[in-house]
Amino acid sequence: MTDQLRQRWAANTVVYNAWLTIPSPWSAELLVAAGFPSLTIDLQHGLIDDPTALQILHTIDQRQCPVFVRLAWNEPAAIMRALDRGATGIIAPLITGPDDVRALVAACRFPPEGIRSYGPVRVGVVHGVAEPAMVARIPVIFPMIETASALDQIEAIAATPGIAGLYIGPADLSLSLGLPIPVDFSAPAFRAVLSRVVEVCQQHNVVAGIYASPEWAADLAALGFRFITIVNDSDLITRGAIAALRHVAP
Repeated sequence: MTDQLRQRWAANTVVYNAWLTIPSPWSAELLVAAGFPSLTIDLQHGLIDDPTALQILHTIDQRQCPVFVRLAWNEPAAIMRALDRGATGIIAPLITGPDDVRALVAACRFPPEGIRSYGPVRVGVVHGVAEPAMVARIPVIFPMIETASALDQIEAIAATPGIAGLYIGPADLSLSLGLPIPVDFSAPAFRAVLSRVVEVCQQHNVVAGIYASPEWAADLAALGFRFITIVNDSDLITRGAIAALRHVAP
């Protein structure tokens, strides 16, 4: 599954993503059945706990869809647990600079390159590998760019060995920069930030990722983003319910 992602990005293909916030494998299974090529379990703002995250991974493994985990915090034990349970990738929030990124990568790598403890109990079953070198190449690592500090150090962050790309959290980044939310992706000030991140990613041969919406997906892909989250399960239910009610009771 990791190789699928890397091959698509090497071919300059956009990988679309669906965000999971509902504590049930069912919404995840529905999104994969709809055709989404990747999912992200949100352990930061979503309602999903650790046992439910494992249930989601169990369910989606059968469908060969890469599943990322967006951590609650850039914390080594949480990173190792997510990877040992079979997550394909890690999205780490509120990165402030290259030191945070180096710590993130170290938690994903075994000694001597990192500090990850070796115990591929489930990884060996899910991914069919147990050798440290093979297990270590599985994680697809995305530090999040959602602070003014991270933006100031974007070059050093992008140059950190071991990451697959940078992933923009637009709401927190807007707040950190003193810009309004809801985020206006067309606002010149924010547009300049997006272009800067894409430019740096291209210079360092890493993937530019972002949380967005279906309405902005084509525009962001044209700008150079290659990993785009366009829906989350809670919003899909809410929007569908509102649309249905308006249809029968306008």
